[in-house]
Amino acid sequence: MRDILLVMSDQHSWAYTGFAGSAVDTPNMERIAGEGWLWERCYCNAPLCVPSRMSFLSGLLPSELGIFNNDTTLPIDMPTIAHDLGAMGYQTALIGRMHFKGDDQNHGFDVRLAGDITSQYWGTGGKSRTDFGAFAGTTNRKHCLEAVGGGYSPVMAYDEQVLKTALEYLEGLRQERERGESREPVFLIIGFYGPHFPFTCSPELYRKYKERLEKEDGDKEKWREGLGLAALPEYADYLQSCTEEKALNCRAAYCGLVETLDGYVGQLYDVFCGMEQRAGRQYAFLYTSDHGEQLGKRKIFGKQTLYEDAVRVPFIAAGSGCSSGSGRMEAPLSLLDISKGIMDLAASDEEKEDLFPEVFGAEGKPVRIQQILEHKGALVMAEAVICYPYKVVRIGEQVRVFHLLDDPEEKMDLSAEQPEVVRSAMEYFMTEREAADCLARERAQRLRHQRLKAWGKAKHPKEPAVMIAPEAARKKPAE
Repeated sequence: MRDILLVMSDQHSWAYTGFAGSAVDTPNMERIAGEGWLWERCYCNAPLCVPSRMSFLSGLLPSELGIFNNDTTLPIDMPTIAHDLGAMGYQTALIGRMHFKGDDQNHGFDVRLAGDITSQYWGTGGKSRTDFGAFAGTTNRKHCLEAVGGGYSPVMAYDEQVLKTALEYLEGLRQERERGESREPVFLIIGFYGPHFPFTCSPELYRKYKERLEKEDGDKEKWREGLGLAALPEYADYLQSCTEEKALNCRAAYCGLVETLDGYVGQLYDVFCGMEQRAGRQYAFLYTSDHGEQLGKRKIFGKQTLYEDAVRVPFIAAGSGCSSGSGRMEAPLSLLDISKGIMDLAASDEEKEDLFPEVFGAEGKPVRIQQILEHKGALVMAEAVICYPYKVVRIGEQVRVFHLLDDPEEKMDLSAEQPEVVRSAMEYFMTEREAADCLARERAQRLRHQRLKAWGKAKHPKEPAVMIAPEAARKKPAE
């Protein structure tokens, strides 16, 4: 069995990687991909943190879990990948973010270190986070434009702590193995909160990207067009008023956060792979994110859409058996495929160059993405099926088809011209009854969550798994 390390960030869109030809510098991710495999069409299965992450951990779609919002708890009796790998003899550890809600902050992991940054209970986050200072509420899309610029945020402080804890854990593991005290294979997830908003990065990186973006006339024109694109009417409630200058500042900070994350990924890769190679062990290093970021395109910030910016994420795999420049995969896959692939990797003793495409899937089978959105005061079921190169989107009863190669901005609905594509996608959508059941369950859950939020606001329960932001990370950044 091989050791497996997965780095999972929060809100990192494929569009903001060096692979996509964007303005951001991601040299470490490109280096790792050059030594392993890169998937150019990886998708989350839900464009929101908790539904996406719990889907990945459980190997089930959000509709199968009944989890569509960030206040829902993964049932304590729901097996996760940590339970399954633990049963196989793995030592499992979670360092950093996974966005668990409620008392159980392990869900099968043997070790949970560094805690999380978002609230553990209901009614204790958002504007009520007194330790966030000027950043209170800015981890929510409704307030994400309130703290933009160069500075030092709770997100930055948290990710520094996660990196420090992860490096200490790896060093301790190395020493245990040298003493002959640890022979179990390890499965380690390291979770960063960046590049999730608030849109604040170090002053140096903020200046770097602001100057770069201001100088690139072609990029500025493309971005201006993106701001002006029309959003689907079902996303009207997600639009935010934002000037071009504010949008550019958000982009600059986001790029700075991505470059910072890239440095952390590079450090972990070098340390982990170095210790594995010296010990002569088989290993796999993986990087992905839970969903993407609209970053102002169509006047939407955050995720919670089915557009490519929100659902397409990076995925890199490297490790034992890979030769330099192993390859790129165009066939689409999802986080559920990654979850299944990790189990296959754990069970495999093979060491060959094409093992990663084999276990993570290279068949190009359809990818399913699900969300429940709010439109005109009502909850609406929204789904997408990637039948590459087509994406079929169904929101309520409205079906749309986009050609992802010919129309990457998803502006032209081809549903009338492509009835066969629509028909082939229909078998992957929920039935009318299934969708109605999901909506009914979601409405009931939200009523229960209102009662839990009232309890949290009244009782202020202690949250031992949540990091308190240091004083230095509470001042408003400079634009």
